[in-house]
Order: sequence, then structure tokens, then C-alpha cells
Amino acid sequence: MAHSDDHHDHGHPAVSGRRLSLAAGVNVGFAVIQVAVGLYIGAVVVLADAAHQVVDAIGLITALIATGLARRGATRAMSYGWGKADALGAYTSGLLLVGSIVWIAYEAVERLRDPVEVAGAGVVAIGLAGIAVNGGSVLLLGHGGHLAVKAARLHLLIDLAGSVIVVMTGIVLVGSSAQWIDPVASLAVNALVLRGTWQLLRSASGELLDRAPVGVAPDAVERVLRRDPSVTDVHHVHSRSLGPGSTSITAHVVIDGSLTLHDAQDELERLQTRLATELDIAHATVQLECHDCHDAVHDAVSTTS
Repeated sequence: MAHSDDHHDHGHPAVSGRRLSLAAGVNVGFAVIQVAVGLYIGAVVVLADAAHQVVDAIGLITALIATGLARRGATRAMSYGWGKADALGAYTSGLLLVGSIVWIAYEAVERLRDPVEVAGAGVVAIGLAGIAVNGGSVLLLGHGGHLAVKAARLHLLIDLAGSVIVVMTGIVLVGSSAQWIDPVASLAVNALVLRGTWQLLRSASGELLDRAPVGVAPDAVERVLRRDPSVTDVHHVHSRSLGPGSTSITAHVVIDGSLTLHDAQDELERLQTRLATELDIAHATVQLECHDCHDAVHDAVSTTS
């Protein structure tokens, strides 16, 4: 049994800690301003956007910590490295978003029951500032491949859309007395956030629970291995993500004929090269066999999967 171990990001540019820190600092400052303005003018839609802005800031700080941990090398205690700190950071950000969604929904429903007059001009001003802050932060983050950074970018994109809704709400409030538009708009922002949050939590939890990565499912691995002319059977295939751009697989491979130890090593290298070339697999552990094995534990898993 042998493995190939090469942990690195494949084609995903890293976001520098300086950019993450700058984006986090700007969002913390703006969140404080939003909360103050929202409380002063009594606009739930601004407070809703402010709550998400606070979560944005926490998400950016979480991404900064998670990406720093994910870049650490493997140790004896953490033999697979710290790559999953990235997914853990993204999952934490998702839970924070869920908390803000619940709080804002409650406040919006209360405001529908008991409408409060809101200054439309103030809502427009804070919404325009939000568009500038969130849009600038999205540009700062770029297209980093880390899941925690994607989570932070999702926060910002959702808040950018929310700021647009804030501006539209303020314009309506300036020209009419329809105070109900404020809580309704905040619920619309919540609905937008909820959809993105569900997708984020699903991706992060899947990685934490070792769900097979997209494109590197066991069936795909098996097809690639079976194309080798010396392979007669492949079984007990498992795949999981080790972090951004790093996938691990294990497989039992039955080889035709008797091989010397040297020939077996050559065959392993061919199989690992094929997996790396065709599926971009960074960590491949392959067990060569001369006949199909019978493992009660694996057989039980196969019958239930």
C-alpha cells in the first residue's frame, strides 16, 4: 500500500491576509455606523442590513483565521494538515447568518404589527454607503478558492443586494407614507440571505462530514483506475476533501498476474500518476491485491450505501 501526498491549492489564487484584514476592518467600522443610524432613524431595514454587516465582519475575521490555519503544514497530531479549518470557518459563518436571520425576522414582524415612521432620506444615504463598502470589499477579496473566503464573499454579495433594497426602500419612504415597506423589505433581505446561507451550510457540512467531492466521487475514481490494462477489479473506493484544492482517495485494486515488489511499486506510481493527471487528486492511497479481498466491515458498508 502506498500513497502520494501533495497538499496544495489547484488553480485557486489565495487571498492575502492583508486584504482580508482591510475588508474586515472596513466592515466592522461600517457596521457600527449602520447600527447607530438605524437606531437613530428607527429603520428596521437598516438594522437588518447592519446585523448582516456585523456577520460580514465576523465572517471575514473567521476567514482570516481559517485560511491561516489551512495553510499550516501537517504534523504528527494533524497528519492530514489543517485544511478542514477552512470548512469549519465557513460553517461557523453560516450559523452566525442563521442567528441574524431569526433576529431580523422577529423584529420585522413586530414592526408590521406596530408601524413606526422612518426617515426615508437617512435610509437612502446609509444604503448608498453600504453599496460602496460591500462592493469594495467584494473587489478586495477577488476570487479566492478557500471555502471560508467564499463564505465571506457570499456574505458581502448578499449584503450588497441588501443595500440596494435599502436604497429602494428609502426612495419609496421619501415619496409616500407606506411605513410597512420597511419591515417587508427587511424580510426580503432575509429571504435572500437564507437561500445563500443554506447553500453555504450544505457545502461546509458536506466537507466536514467527508462527503465525496464533486467530480471526484468513488465512481469517477473507479473508472480511471479500471482504464489501466493491468487492473482487473477495483473496490472499497472512498474519496474526501482535505481542504481547498486537496482531495484524498483510498482504493483496493486487483492486479492481473504475479508482480515482484519492484513491479508493484512501478504499477502504484502509474496508477497515482493517472489519478493526479485525470482527477487532480493530491493524496492517493492504493492497496494492490492479487485477488478480491473479503472484509466484513467494507462489505457491510457496500451493502448499505
